[in-house]
Amino acid sequence: MFEENQIQYKLPNGITLLYDKVPGNKSFIISITTLAGSRDDFKGKSGLAHFVEHQLFRRNEKNSYSKIAREFERTGTLYNAFTEHEMTLFFLKSLNEHFEKVYRLLTDFFICPVFDAKDFQKEKKIILEEIKSYQDDPEEFIFDLGNEVLYPKNPLGGIITGTEKSIEKIEMEDIREFFEKYYFPENIVISFVGDIPFDQVRDISEKIFSDYSKPKTERVRAKLPENIVRSKVMKKSIEQSHILLLRRFDTVDAEFSLKMRLLSYCLGESPSSMVYHNLREKSGLVYNAFSNLEQYTDTNVLQLYFAIDKENIDKSMKILDEIEEKIKSKKISRELFTISKSAMIAQHIYKLEIPYEKMMNNVKEYQLNGNFVFRDDFIEKMKLIKYEEFSDFAAKIISEQDWSGVKLLQR
Repeated sequence: MFEENQIQYKLPNGITLLYDKVPGNKSFIISITTLAGSRDDFKGKSGLAHFVEHQLFRRNEKNSYSKIAREFERTGTLYNAFTEHEMTLFFLKSLNEHFEKVYRLLTDFFICPVFDAKDFQKEKKIILEEIKSYQDDPEEFIFDLGNEVLYPKNPLGGIITGTEKSIEKIEMEDIREFFEKYYFPENIVISFVGDIPFDQVRDISEKIFSDYSKPKTERVRAKLPENIVRSKVMKKSIEQSHILLLRRFDTVDAEFSLKMRLLSYCLGESPSSMVYHNLREKSGLVYNAFSNLEQYTDTNVLQLYFAIDKENIDKSMKILDEIEEKIKSKKISRELFTISKSAMIAQHIYKLEIPYEKMMNNVKEYQLNGNFVFRDDFIEKMKLIKYEEFSDFAAKIISEQDWSGVKLLQR
């Protein structure tokens, strides 16, 4: 009988199980993830990984989508799926008493899928509408353009949902081939968070997946394009102009990424941050401004976004230049550094008290590092970062290259 709260276990067929015990919870959350996403789309067929996600949800040998939906709703189960650049994740949240029943419904998407021609055409129409909805959202749209600028002619620069042109090129055989190629056991991660005993989760998982096998595929991803400064300007019928500044770093070790996360927080992830404070609170130029660190397995992107009236773009860029000079001169205030570290530690703890966030954190950390990253590990490593060390790091990072950028301007 296992008693550890966090266990990483390999099923006999090669699937990884991440178990995270939360004592006292009457509900659980579980996800099944394949470590393949839009970055693995076949050439000329962007949106394929996302299309496969839609098809798997549509039906399987045991149930149609409507029957699956009714069974989930009958037990009060919440469920969904999504595709990212490097993963496709299916999850559900339900009461402990329904664990095996709803877990089996989820695993049927993988174990006995049916790729039906009529469903294929229906999903194609749905996805085309989804693409249009993203194009109508300038904040969503500009981040798609950002990846395109940083990773041109590379799947990582493609739009996760695909384009109308690429979706029309996808055929049923592509769906089957992608599923067979990337949904093999060693590429699948199950992440459980709840109070059901580990041996019960393990035994049921082993029983369900006992006959699930596919040949392991050697992943060959396109080489990343040269990391140089690029820009893109577009005009659209919108009320505000949207600006996205980007810096790409092809360094992904844990210490570097932790400091990058702290730099992003100091830049624009809180009311006290340099960009938010100066663009909004001090100057009143924007309503929405934030920064973010997007992490992939072999590259990182520091993103800085704000929406503004086009008449004030030059003023805002001048303020950002002043902020950049402060960082280069190692003048990030000690107070901001201390506040940011404390806030990040607190928010990390808050996040891991929410089962969904805990589940997602475990999958993401496994994807990036191959193992759990325990809460206390993060806290201790964050505490060890010294002000002088961080100031030197931030100055070096900001001095190394200029920002790439995307401007989505008002007509």
